[in-house]
Amino acid sequence: MSERYTPSTSTSGSSGPEPVGSFVSRLKTRLESEFRSVYLEGELSNISRPTSGHLYFTLKDADGQMRCVMWKSNVEALRFRPADGLAVRIRGGVSVYAQRGNVQISVRSMVPAGEGALQRAFAELGRRLSAEGLFRPERKRPLPRYPERVGVVTSRSGAAVRDILSVLKRRYPIAHVIVCPVVVQGEEASRQIVEAIAAFNRLPLTHPQRPDVLIVARGGGSLEDLWAFNEEPTVRAVHNSGIPIVSGVGHETDTTLTDLVADKRAPTPSGAAEEAVPDQEALLRHLQSTGGRHRAQLEHRLRRARDLVARAAAVRQYGHPSVRLASARESLEIATGRLSQAANRRVQHVKVIVDAHMQKWRMVNPLRPLDKGFALVQSAGRRIDSAAQLPAGEPFMVTFRDGMVEAESKRNAPSASPLTSPDRDQGSL
Repeated sequence: MSERYTPSTSTSGSSGPEPVGSFVSRLKTRLESEFRSVYLEGELSNISRPTSGHLYFTLKDADGQMRCVMWKSNVEALRFRPADGLAVRIRGGVSVYAQRGNVQISVRSMVPAGEGALQRAFAELGRRLSAEGLFRPERKRPLPRYPERVGVVTSRSGAAVRDILSVLKRRYPIAHVIVCPVVVQGEEASRQIVEAIAAFNRLPLTHPQRPDVLIVARGGGSLEDLWAFNEEPTVRAVHNSGIPIVSGVGHETDTTLTDLVADKRAPTPSGAAEEAVPDQEALLRHLQSTGGRHRAQLEHRLRRARDLVARAAAVRQYGHPSVRLASARESLEIATGRLSQAANRRVQHVKVIVDAHMQKWRMVNPLRPLDKGFALVQSAGRRIDSAAQLPAGEPFMVTFRDGMVEAESKRNAPSASPLTSPDRDQGSL
């Protein structure tokens, strides 16, 4: 008994077998259209990193596996270094490589799956950066003793920025504070932190907004919440900064890679502010103590000089009494006069230094008008001088002499009698 073969019908309607290329093209069109967006979780294996910078790997679980490719531009945006055995979540779409008939996932983004995976990613990146020498103590720079300008990179809202500003005002009110608000959690956080640090560093050394020291901080949270401060771009931005950086990320028990690479690590945001600036009260006590010590030293030297003159006069007891007595008296008067003048000059010099510091503190204090009942209005780190600067719904912060209040603009209404704007002592980037 013979069998008759009936050829399939092609898409064009003609009889006969379909070319392989045509079939693969139809398959490619259908699969890439139907599965253009997939979200998968599995374990990495067979990772390959050719010199092109692309990443090839297999994503698998107990029931199946799928070949994947991640192009170089997406690989460079990864927050961790993929490794065999690591559980991850990927987003991408199905792609068909027609020349070989391969079906694969073109991966657009990849993150570790679960906190256990984050811990492994944290440890792996930490080991790699440590091997490069990023955490060496000898590369950390000292902080400036008396910074004139302090930059702050943190969220514009929340307790962290309020704590930092409060500590800076209390400890060192003559410092000019520039806040660069960023998001500190989520996919955009690392990019914004890196851009803020780079923006400060791009300012010329003589620019009035270039900080002498930077504070990079946020409040506490889980490992996932703090992950932006463990991402490689953030860590390298802190390492490459030409401005010394104090980190204050999370609570005392939290440790991030940003903490390890920063020039100074503080356990909390308020602790970072304390590390960044000196305490004005301690400075005043030091100046007063130094002036007292200098006065005591000069008085001691004067007494010794008088004793030496007296002994010299006593030794010259032989010879003509009137001549030696007159010489001794003249030497004593000269030495006494010189020492007295030197002591007075030294005391006056110390007094001028103390008075200058006190005068500078009183004159340049940007918050001095608050003691007279005025208030400072700020939005997004910039000072608000007019109601026209606040669109409806814009959040802003009002600083009084005894604290700060957060508020929101309901409408814009021009003032009937505008006040003269105060001197600009604050800035924002």
